[in-house]
Amino acid sequence: MHYRGTLEDGTEFDSSYGSDPFDTVIGVGDVIRGWDEGVPQMSLGEKAVLKISSDYGYGARGAGDDIPPNANLIFEVELLEIRN
Repeated sequence: MHYRGTLEDGTEFDSSYGSDPFDTVIGVGDVIRGWDEGVPQMSLGEKAVLKISSDYGYGARGAGDDIPPNANLIFEVELLEIRN
C-alpha cells in the first residue's frame, strides 16, 4: 500500500510515496489499531482517508519527534495488493 500520514493541522509526518509501497501484515498488531481496523474495510485498488483518534494511534506516548502525545492522525491510504 501507499500512504501519507498527517497531523490534523496538515503537517506531514510520514509517506511511502516516492519510494517502494509499504508492506505489512494487517490485523496482528504490527501497526496502529486504526490501521488494523480500517484497512481490512478497504477493497483492492481503493483509496481512502483514515481519520484515526489518538487512542487508535499512538495515544499519550506519541511517536518520536513527529507525532505528539494524544495526536489524532489522518492517513491517505491506497491499497495496492492483498495477500493471504
